[in-house]
Amino acid sequence: MLQFIRTYAGSWVVKILFVLLIVSFAAWGIGDMIRTGGISSTVASVGKVDIDRAELDQEFRRQMERLRPMLGGNLTTEQARQFGLLDQSLSALVQRALYDQAARDAGISVGPDVVRQRIAEEPAFRNAQNQFDAAQFRSVLRNNQLTEDGYVALLRRETARELVAGAVGAGVTPPKPLVQDLYRFRGERRVAEVVTLPNAGIGDVGVPDEAELTRYYEDHQVRFTAPEYRALSIAQLSADEIAKDIRISDNELRAAYDERADELGTPERRTVEMVLADDEAKAKQIAEAAKTKGLTAAAKDAGTDVITLDNVTRNELPEIGDAAFALAQGAVSDAVRSGLGWHVLTVTAIQPGATKSFEEARDQLLAELRKEKAMDSLYSIANRVEDQLASGAPLEEVAQAQSLPIAKIAAVDSSGKAPDGQDAAPGRPNFAAMVQTAFQLASGATSNLTEAPNNVFYAVRVDGVTPAAAKPLAEVRDQAVAGWQDDKRAKLAAEKAQDIAAKLKQGSEAAAQDVASQSGASFAMTTPFTRDARSVEGLPGELVRKLFEVKPGETVTGATAESQVVARLKEIIPADPAAADATLATVESTVAQGLESDIMAQFGNALRNSYPVEVHRNRIDQFFASGN
Repeated sequence: MLQFIRTYAGSWVVKILFVLLIVSFAAWGIGDMIRTGGISSTVASVGKVDIDRAELDQEFRRQMERLRPMLGGNLTTEQARQFGLLDQSLSALVQRALYDQAARDAGISVGPDVVRQRIAEEPAFRNAQNQFDAAQFRSVLRNNQLTEDGYVALLRRETARELVAGAVGAGVTPPKPLVQDLYRFRGERRVAEVVTLPNAGIGDVGVPDEAELTRYYEDHQVRFTAPEYRALSIAQLSADEIAKDIRISDNELRAAYDERADELGTPERRTVEMVLADDEAKAKQIAEAAKTKGLTAAAKDAGTDVITLDNVTRNELPEIGDAAFALAQGAVSDAVRSGLGWHVLTVTAIQPGATKSFEEARDQLLAELRKEKAMDSLYSIANRVEDQLASGAPLEEVAQAQSLPIAKIAAVDSSGKAPDGQDAAPGRPNFAAMVQTAFQLASGATSNLTEAPNNVFYAVRVDGVTPAAAKPLAEVRDQAVAGWQDDKRAKLAAEKAQDIAAKLKQGSEAAAQDVASQSGASFAMTTPFTRDARSVEGLPGELVRKLFEVKPGETVTGATAESQVVARLKEIIPADPAAADATLATVESTVAQGLESDIMAQFGNALRNSYPVEVHRNRIDQFFASGN
């Protein structure tokens, strides 16, 4: 479920879904979220609204799931608390409660037309042709354990919050002097002469004697150290594995076929031409004229345009779909009303739909029903596994009780490699996340049940630890010699680069190209670059920053892994906000967003005066205490 949501992470609808969709986790994880022990479960009060610890738990887990991919797929609850995610989660819930009450008291009401429009526009509900798909809409809700009524209620609240925020932040105008100064700073460009000296150009540097080699080996022992290896046992629970053993009767398949007949096969599509009018009288006038001279001519006479909707389904036309699909091809409708006004419709093309027979749809239905039942069982089994692990039951006992396969990994390092340098578990999905989890455990310890992408849960136990150890010099002698030689070449090349820099500093008349040629280096002139450029034609990002700190004619030096670089600033090209080709829109947008953010923060503080916020910190500490 979470992997599906992450697929659409950029969508506002999923941001709403995240608030409530992780209900499956409410019963496991941070302490025991069920036993109250006689203590009130309210963790904060915002005006007349109470925030329950279950809500905070859900939001906390949502924040953890958002951050977990940035940390290699693993994040413990204690780490999340240290990162401040618990406080951040509480702040988000308080903010929503403040906006909900502000919207209610302002009399903001979100009508069904707005809801329908937002649902139709949501990318998560669109098919491969980028058109609203009712079947996909229902599938998304079903996969995320939401009813249509529940989702609509959720969407109304979120839309009301957006209206409040939009009213407060509307009309923000960035100060012109600030925009211009920021444009000058961001838009300034510079040109540099670059001399690159490869370390390899130094040539033969000989070999170290035994004392030098030993000293190099000891000073750089980390380069010659075998990593820590761990032996692991991994128990895995996945929806796909559960689905294989699920039996579906013919009666269930036929019931599903009858229920989903509209979703199977290909829906009828039509190309619809439409004229939109402000009032009913004008729409009726256009409709009457269109029935004799055609919609295009009637629209032209009325001073309006014809809108063409290509290959749409009935469900993709909220409010007017029934009227459009009741027309014969070439017929003109009467005036039809919607939330947008009055419509006159005609159908110019019809692509008939096709419905799959039961036998044709059988395999598809079987897979869908198995997946749905597997998902229902998945979280139930996961809860039981989590409870058993929390009670201290051995991993093998838990796996046997819940029919989970256990995989043994003899030795793996923190990067997922075996001692021979190959992948320790080739082809195993989510193995990198499992390894990250394992390397945060003590020897003999078993992790909590952790969710991975694609409806997979796993628990990992560390069966043994082989500490990191330096390899003997005799075993890595060739590597040590090569490393000593590389460092020697880099040191000599750096000294030569300083000589090049000194020659360039002698005066602007010194030709950088001649200096480069005499030194066995290469020369290049950069194209103009801005200060946010990470690299420019072989110029490392570090030198880009340095070149914005010097004057024309001055030099800076730096290095890459394989070469030394000397750069002399050639030219500064100012950015003129008054120029004809100046594009200030991006800068204005950035400044406006910053101002809006400040205004919204101030508005949030003002709302706290109207709706006092009380946080029960002692309860939060007790409910979410480490180790509970």
